[in-house]
Amino acid sequence: MEKSKVVHLLRSLDASELESLERFVDSPYYNQEEPVLRLFRLLKRFYPAFEAPELNKKSVFQKVFPGQAYDDKQLRYLMSDLNKLAEQFLGVQELEQTPYRATLAQLERLSAKGLDKGYRQVARNLKKELENPRVDSSDYFLIRLEWSELRERDFQRQRLRRFDPSIQQAAENLDRFYFLHRLKLACAMLDRQTIVQADYELNLSPAWIRHLEEQSFFNEPIIRVYYAIFQALQNEEEERHFTTLKAYLQEGALSLASRDLKDIYLFTINYCARKIRQGKEHYVTEALALYRSGIESAVLIDEGVLSPWAFTNVVKLSLRLQHYGWIETFIRDYAPKLPEDFRDNALHYNLAELYYYTDRLLEAQEHLNQVVFSDLNYYLGARVMLAKIYFETDQEEPLLSLISSFTIFLKRNKKVSSELKHTYLNFCRLLFQIVRRSPTRMKQLKEEIRSTELLTDRKWLLRMCERVRTK
Repeated sequence: MEKSKVVHLLRSLDASELESLERFVDSPYYNQEEPVLRLFRLLKRFYPAFEAPELNKKSVFQKVFPGQAYDDKQLRYLMSDLNKLAEQFLGVQELEQTPYRATLAQLERLSAKGLDKGYRQVARNLKKELENPRVDSSDYFLIRLEWSELRERDFQRQRLRRFDPSIQQAAENLDRFYFLHRLKLACAMLDRQTIVQADYELNLSPAWIRHLEEQSFFNEPIIRVYYAIFQALQNEEEERHFTTLKAYLQEGALSLASRDLKDIYLFTINYCARKIRQGKEHYVTEALALYRSGIESAVLIDEGVLSPWAFTNVVKLSLRLQHYGWIETFIRDYAPKLPEDFRDNALHYNLAELYYYTDRLLEAQEHLNQVVFSDLNYYLGARVMLAKIYFETDQEEPLLSLISSFTIFLKRNKKVSSELKHTYLNFCRLLFQIVRRSPTRMKQLKEEIRSTELLTDRKWLLRMCERVRTK
């Protein structure tokens, strides 16, 4: 039973959600089957691990249906009913956390039943809430669209022959919603295809862009921001778009929902990451400043949880800037905020990074050996770090073996974007040449390293060239 869908779902809930689910299952409005409630209360005893010898089908069946002969089909149907009810609970819970959606549904029913007095009261309250600027978000455009459409339907139901602005407002809100979300999708496509191999069709014509500009972005700050992100992704060499984005974030001019603000931070950080891979080192400082601002303001922290990839990137950037003391404090303060399933991996990997940069190479290697390479970013970073440790400790045979296997992995892996793939393939190629070339040819190799556009750990390769040359 531990692997069943319903147990998997129950295991995902926190303690307060589990209590709410019990009240939900105990409600006659949602559940009128007493065995379903008995099954839930029995399973609840095994929360959160749901691991015990007595948690087996026959034992559970006897406790839910005492005195009855075991019927596997009956139990499977009962577990399915409880799972459907629990999934319904998740939907209701989501609706409760998005009150506008529930209010719009309430208004639709009041209007359909002709309950004008109740409709007007709820509508007045909703109008006041939507006028509050703190709800300015990408979802807000959809809510305004649906609200104006609902008012238009209510107007049609009344069969009145007079001017009503709802249909005009619906058209304007549709434009805002459409242009913003179309830009968001285009930005996501452009950003994603720099990480994974993909060939998206943007289908945004110059005329489409001109129309958006002519409309002055509908006087919406969030649309202006996503237009700047789009321009930065499409025209990476024009760094003025990055300057515009940074100004929006630094000035605090954006009164946006945290989810939208988080996305804007991440788009801007990813832009910096691409510039860093192109050898523009001043973007290391820019990226770290964005991360620190986003983490310290909790924009990049979701419900008290910090992404392990953000955690790792902060460590990498800080180490490149030699902020060793600060990064030890950061690891200590923010490691408890990592998701439990990723915490050990992130800790070992980042401690390995710290120990490597502070010349504790054997300790770094020990921590790398404890990392489970379940993520591509960890795998790529760990291969490079191990290669550097092997080189610096004169372990030539393991180094050559690693370069060979890493090169094969990169060439065969179709999920790695072309840009990222060449960044690491160039590292392998140039490191191999450092190992094999005559020391007298290091000067030429250094020029090749400097001129290679896509390359990770450029400075380290240059230092190793110099080290070989002076030996």
